[in-house]
Amino acid sequence: MAAEVIEWEWSGRVSSAVLGATPDEAWELLSDFLAFHRWNPRVAKCRRVSGAPRAPGCVRYCEGEPRGDGLGPDWAHETLHEHDAAGRRFRYEMNDNNMGFGRFFATFSVVEVEPSSPGARCELRWEFECDPVRGTAKEALAARLQAGLDGMARRVEEAVSLRTAAPGAVPLEAPADLKLGTSIAV
Repeated sequence: MAAEVIEWEWSGRVSSAVLGATPDEAWELLSDFLAFHRWNPRVAKCRRVSGAPRAPGCVRYCEGEPRGDGLGPDWAHETLHEHDAAGRRFRYEMNDNNMGFGRFFATFSVVEVEPSSPGARCELRWEFECDPVRGTAKEALAARLQAGLDGMARRVEEAVSLRTAAPGAVPLEAPADLKLGTSIAV
């Protein structure tokens, strides 16, 4: 029996170079599905709802900062479908949210870049497939994903730089000063 092929109305990929970090260094920091709030400046909270960290079936709850409009923060429940440490990637699905998303699947990965990229040793990639998002243009979705990914790259760069400056120190948290707004809506 052949697998069902889904025709997505929207799909795309955003990427961001990470300066001064190897792919393995970046993956070490970003591979924890439950630590999204430490690295993505749009996410204020991320916690486990069920399942084991880094194991397919793990469900996380992510929340942005309060929006100030009386409606409360944006939130989403997401399920991890694949965690591939050797390939430095994971794939997940947004199950439920208050941001207008229907079906949404994403693959997050850390890839090695060609030596010709000035200063960059790796790149973060966020690929998505989804139904159209109510009230949002596809280009706006890609721009918000790009902004979040760029913020993640900067946080990884800073964490690796701090680790290099203080050998033996292992940053457990991303730098907290980078914020991109109050919404996790992408």
